[in-house]
Amino acid sequence: MKNKDVNSSLEFYVCEEFAMLPIVLYVVLSAVIMIFFHYYSMKALIVAAVISIFIGFLICKTKSEYWNSIVRGLAKYSNARLILIFMVIGIFSNLLVTGKIGAGFICLSLHLGIKGGGFVVFCFIVSSIISMGAGAPIAALLAVVPIFYPAGVLLGANPAVLTGAMMSGIFFGDALSPSSQVIHTTIMSQHDPVTGESAKLIETMKERLVYIIIAGVLSAVMFYITGGGGNSGNISELVNMSDIRGLWMLLPIVVLLIICFKTSDLFVGVSFGILTGLIVGICTGLFEISDIVNINSSIPQLSGILSDGLSSVIDIIVSTILLYGLISIAVEGKMMDKCCDYILSRKFVKSAKGAETVIAVGVGVVNILLAGCVLPSILMFKDVADTIGQKAGIPASRRSILLTAMSTNITAIIPINSAFVMGAMTVINQLSAKSSYLPITTPIKIFVSSYYCLILTVICILWVGFGFGRKIINKKNTISV
Repeated sequence: MKNKDVNSSLEFYVCEEFAMLPIVLYVVLSAVIMIFFHYYSMKALIVAAVISIFIGFLICKTKSEYWNSIVRGLAKYSNARLILIFMVIGIFSNLLVTGKIGAGFICLSLHLGIKGGGFVVFCFIVSSIISMGAGAPIAALLAVVPIFYPAGVLLGANPAVLTGAMMSGIFFGDALSPSSQVIHTTIMSQHDPVTGESAKLIETMKERLVYIIIAGVLSAVMFYITGGGGNSGNISELVNMSDIRGLWMLLPIVVLLIICFKTSDLFVGVSFGILTGLIVGICTGLFEISDIVNINSSIPQLSGILSDGLSSVIDIIVSTILLYGLISIAVEGKMMDKCCDYILSRKFVKSAKGAETVIAVGVGVVNILLAGCVLPSILMFKDVADTIGQKAGIPASRRSILLTAMSTNITAIIPINSAFVMGAMTVINQLSAKSSYLPITTPIKIFVSSYYCLILTVICILWVGFGFGRKIINKKNTISV
């Protein structure tokens, strides 16, 4: 019997361009919820996605295939793999929080006398370290905000710049991490035009390292200059929040990074990182076995590192699943093929500079439409980038760099619908509700204070515009241009 999932396509009333309507509505509704209702949360993105999917259902002729298409979007290996990554990263991030890694860094900052702009730079660096271990920017963000936002406010940091430093740190650390699911996804999706092999991890990381370091250093300088000016709080509260033992939780991060460097396998690295963290946490007294799994039959309630870690990423997982559905609708509605054919028919993409420009703008626009969710955006645009790049002779490593850079710059933090900005705002609102001394910042202020993302955008423009390090490949030789 023939598999009905193969070569399936959706038909829409009026015109086939309506296959893009659900994604467009998703962006519009997300903006409306934020701008007019001032509701900043991942749940807003979920609601916008659900409404958009149902409206798409009404304008789709092949209604039964419509829902099958959404299911197929989740059933793809790469998509399902990302969902599982969120789960294990959620557990690892919660392990770090439960192990008081933030309390360890706060204690270190107190001993070093760091405050104001200095603490913002410190927060940027530490967020980078945690992100290197987390392997997923959004998971790292949800781990660092509850740790450093209260401490930073008490130490006189500007709340918006402090949040921008955490936002920048998680992207900077992810760019340096061999365990990053973003870089692993991109290098596996881009292939050499001659050999057909995918890009190499170490080669790609070395090629982009200098640009990432430049962006990181410039960001640190900006954070130091603008990070102060807040109202300092009671130092005794900070002392209560500090615990030098929390620095022991650097060990599972180190283990994770070493294994990921050696194996290039994120799941293996995170698995050993979790096991190491559990052993270290129990042996150092940072937590007990009941903190790993705790069942309260009288309520009843299940809590602990495992269950709380999974619960912390539920909104992200649901939002991602719905985004996969929206992507699948556009793909099976033949709009992605139509866009790709149109792009490839233009003379502009036949040159290396033109092809890189199209890839940069294309993945940037897709990333904005998909709420800055980096991996779904790369997954949606990767085949277009691979086809265009191979025809123009652009090395697979350079395409990988371009995809990751353009999906982690300002396109990931557009304040009207960014999952990162909304995620940070959700946590800040929760913290403020519990502690009245904590101020609430705004998405716009977070956007303009995320210096790493802003600087990386400028670097991307210059990198493509001036062709730094650009080479073109053909079957006979490699030519620098």
